[in-house]
Amino acid sequence: MANEQKLERFREIFWDAFHEPRLKSEAALTVFQSLEQLNSILAGPLFSIYEKGNCDFVFDDNLRFPTVKTNADLFERNISIINLYREKIEKMEIKSSEDEGDKKVLLYQVDLKMELADLAYSLFE
Repeated sequence: MANEQKLERFREIFWDAFHEPRLKSEAALTVFQSLEQLNSILAGPLFSIYEKGNCDFVFDDNLRFPTVKTNADLFERNISIINLYREKIEKMEIKSSEDEGDKKVLLYQVDLKMELADLAYSLFE
């Protein structure tokens, strides 16, 4: 897939990965709210790609991204955050069909975040 197509796909799925879904269960809403900080940390560089087509600022910002010097470092950082995000969702206790449905929605967003991380990496390798 050409970079132009990758960026188009990236932009197509970005908001689905990061918007607050209409959750029906209190348990899922609580989990989602507890993940807000991770969501923000992950979204910063990815939003820059969405908006500008790059996230060059990450490689120059030693204060906020001290361990990110290369595209591979950024990919590793993103995957680490996404895995932590997924782990917290997977721990959600299912007590109703609403819980189960909402958990699937949240895990779908995780899958989209992972696709964004893969696309970001492949755009700049």
